[in-house]
Amino acid sequence: MEQTALSRRLREPGPKRLLALDGGGIRGLVTLGYLSAIESILRHRSGRDDLVLSDYFDLIGGTSTGAIIASLLALGYPISKILELYRAVGHDAFQPQRYWLGALGRLLKARFQEAPLEKLLKQFMGDRTLASKDLRSGLMIVAKRADTGSVWSLLNLPEQKFYSMNKDLPLWEVVRSSTAAPTYFNPQFIPDVGAGEAAVFVDGGVSMHNNPALQLLLVATLEGYGLQWPLGEENILLCSIGTGSFFKVPRREALRGYNNLQWAGLLISQLMNDASELNQTILQWLSTSPNAPAIDLQIGNLSGDRPGAATLLHYMRYDIPLLKQSLSDVGLDYEEKRVQELWEMSDVRNVADLEMVGLAAAAKQVRDEHFPSVFDRRPPVP
Repeated sequence: MEQTALSRRLREPGPKRLLALDGGGIRGLVTLGYLSAIESILRHRSGRDDLVLSDYFDLIGGTSTGAIIASLLALGYPISKILELYRAVGHDAFQPQRYWLGALGRLLKARFQEAPLEKLLKQFMGDRTLASKDLRSGLMIVAKRADTGSVWSLLNLPEQKFYSMNKDLPLWEVVRSSTAAPTYFNPQFIPDVGAGEAAVFVDGGVSMHNNPALQLLLVATLEGYGLQWPLGEENILLCSIGTGSFFKVPRREALRGYNNLQWAGLLISQLMNDASELNQTILQWLSTSPNAPAIDLQIGNLSGDRPGAATLLHYMRYDIPLLKQSLSDVGLDYEEKRVQELWEMSDVRNVADLEMVGLAAAAKQVRDEHFPSVFDRRPPVP
């Protein structure tokens, strides 16, 4: 097997750094606020103004909007450039479908055209594939294969079992598969995912891995994925970043009148929250975490709990509840109605406010000491 710069990096001894990015549509701007703060910290520490996050993180993974950001980070884009894309996404990518059947058409068809989003992805990713040598770090993109019901972690790791089948897939198409949120965009049809087999993908967020942090840890450490990086508090750093959390809880009186469509929407949303909370619980249980929040009133932040004698990783989770009080705590004063408007993952009117939310939350939460010096690495010479 050819030894590329990436494969040599993935095999070099020493601690490894992982970055996991949630799905959430245009709320990826919140993620970028956190990433901007992390990039600034690492640039100051390294003394390099041109450092990008793929110089630090060895394996970057994302779901949906997180897959877009993860791919661009792996390609070496600075946060300032990715912000340009997201501002363009806000104005260009969410183009409503044209409905010929009025309300019935809106019910039967996806809300947005896929062509504008595909154009933007191609603009930034070109004709690169999963095997592109331009990818400077390991990359994981989570998508849900609808025609088999399986979750796919699409990887650029040569040792991975299905790499030879998937390596020639266009990067933009893989990312588009991860962002095909049901009802928002049409599914992504790929005519050949290997051995001449066609596949239909929808957004990875409709799996257990809208928060892909636990899956990224499995990719980094399980034998089946080929890396098998050793676990340990000074061996694995995992940084997980959300897109602003919220939890829709209708009033009891309202629930009594819900129809089947309303129940379906509510329960899908609650299942996604349950999956993210389970991710968070397991990772805090396994790790040392300098900013671990309380999971609930029953188990707290798990600081006194471990599955055994060893701590398996160093872990941080950054996110902000999109609630009036939480936003006020970081210096942003919004009316309740405006706060709830920020929840919608396709509302382009929220671009400027979501960018402010991410920056304000990061200024309050992200700290230099969260990234222990044992995980410092010398960036490659440009």
